[in-house]
Amino acid sequence: MTKPQDDTPLASRSGTSNPFGKCTEDVRAKVPYVIKEGLSRLVNESGMSEAEYVRDVLMVHVLGVDAVIKIHEERIKRFAGMGQEKA
Repeated sequence: MTKPQDDTPLASRSGTSNPFGKCTEDVRAKVPYVIKEGLSRLVNESGMSEAEYVRDVLMVHVLGVDAVIKIHEERIKRFAGMGQEKA
């Protein structure tokens, strides 16, 4: 990978990668080995990172599946050019 022309640091992801903005809060829990093992299996099957998987599961449980589906549909429509017209 080539170094950019200037020394300006590049962001690793956009500020809009999550519909609620930047993820700044930590959630931690100790779990039994069998739960961690099962979580690892589900994460591998999903193709997501563990953090992304847990974040999505929490969103579904906190907001409800219909709300999360709507959020993702609106986001996809925006980048597909199917959202509201820009002013």
